[in-house]
Amino acid sequence: MIEPTVGSLVTLRAEGALLPLHCVHPVSGSPFCYSSMAHRIAPARPVFGFEAPGFDGASEPLTSIRELAELHTASLRADRPHGPYQLLGWSLGGVVAYEMARLLVAAGEEVPLLVIVDAALPGTQSVPPDDELARYFLYDFLGVTRDRAPGVDKALAGVRPGAEPAEVFAAAELHGAVPEEFDAEFLLERYALFRTHVVAMREHRLDAVYDGPTILIRAAESVERLLDWSPYASRLTEHIAPGDHHSVWQDPGLAAITAVVNEALREASPA
Repeated sequence: MIEPTVGSLVTLRAEGALLPLHCVHPVSGSPFCYSSMAHRIAPARPVFGFEAPGFDGASEPLTSIRELAELHTASLRADRPHGPYQLLGWSLGGVVAYEMARLLVAAGEEVPLLVIVDAALPGTQSVPPDDELARYFLYDFLGVTRDRAPGVDKALAGVRPGAEPAEVFAAAELHGAVPEEFDAEFLLERYALFRTHVVAMREHRLDAVYDGPTILIRAAESVERLLDWSPYASRLTEHIAPGDHHSVWQDPGLAAITAVVNEALREASPA
């Protein structure tokens, strides 16, 4: 179970005295996606995550990547006032982690490792209409890509073009496209945060080059041109893990990601 620590920071694995790894939530707002990796990281390495405001259903979401980076950086430094810091982020989390690394270095702190996992460059895609975005949310919620979601596509076959997200989620619930414990109202609440983050991602612009050590892990089935971080990270090393944007977090992709991260952690912060 994820346990709260300071501010937006949560504990994924507490044990260990080595320099910890801090993982930034993807577009969903939850760091729970990193739990399997956290328990495969070499022993004695604590792993923490950041949860987005709004994921708890009570606080207001932040509307920009920069605000998220500033909040999570403040939470990190409240818990650990000085570095070195090691950051990892998948998808939107990769962009936020990148901006956090820049903030920390600008404050005079050391960031020996930044890992970006299958994060498309911000601003490369437009925000689709709400009915399409609601469908994409369901793919993301279920951890599948667009071409591997027959249950969702079948359930939504009768939904009219331009339908409100509530209609989309009602159809998904009615036709069993999502587990029965998640009703349309719950999906609509989660969608509000998802949409806020998607808009933030689309509106963000990278305005500098980061000079710290950076690793990009790209899913083999992702579009390579959308993940060209080389103009924005001068010390970039790239790896490819089998799978697509979501299945990369299941074996064999998860094993590949963990191997790269373990090796990078050993090199960046040896015992």
